[in-house]
Amino acid sequence: MLSVQELRGLGAALPPSAFQRQLGPFALIQRPPSEASTAVLAPTRMAAPSEIEQGMLALLFEFEHLRVATLPPLNATDRLRIGRRMDCDLVVDDASVSKMHAELRWNEADQRCTVQDLGSTNGTFLNARSLGGREAVLRDGDILSVGNVQFWYLLTRTLHERLRAGEATGLGSRSG
Repeated sequence: MLSVQELRGLGAALPPSAFQRQLGPFALIQRPPSEASTAVLAPTRMAAPSEIEQGMLALLFEFEHLRVATLPPLNATDRLRIGRRMDCDLVVDDASVSKMHAELRWNEADQRCTVQDLGSTNGTFLNARSLGGREAVLRDGDILSVGNVQFWYLLTRTLHERLRAGEATGLGSRSG
């Protein structure tokens, strides 16, 4: 995972099209894990609504301290699995996340990403609403929750704009 701060230099150096070629069509941004765990082998624990709410707020107010999940390159149509298992495309080391939790589907022709829960213990939430068994389209700026872990779904061009706007305004700089 890369930090937003680490990506800031790349965003400043590259035009939007080159930035997108480097990162792919979208980014999943999250808070850094609170601590290393052995969650891959642990039984799934129940998610806490208060932790989910706190995580959603943190995504909106702690931009500089967030991490950008590195995803494998995407083809025209691709599926990305999210879970604790090491063979998932995005491994989330948190006991509230099921071993095989959710799946993202990217469709290049439609420039669209969908998400579907894979029968997880704690469910998958989009903007604090349970998906149940349905597939939902992700929109730029949505917050996706798997267990107690939240991801901010941003199109790469939106992330690029935010990074560059922060450079221009000095957002995130630390002085004195």
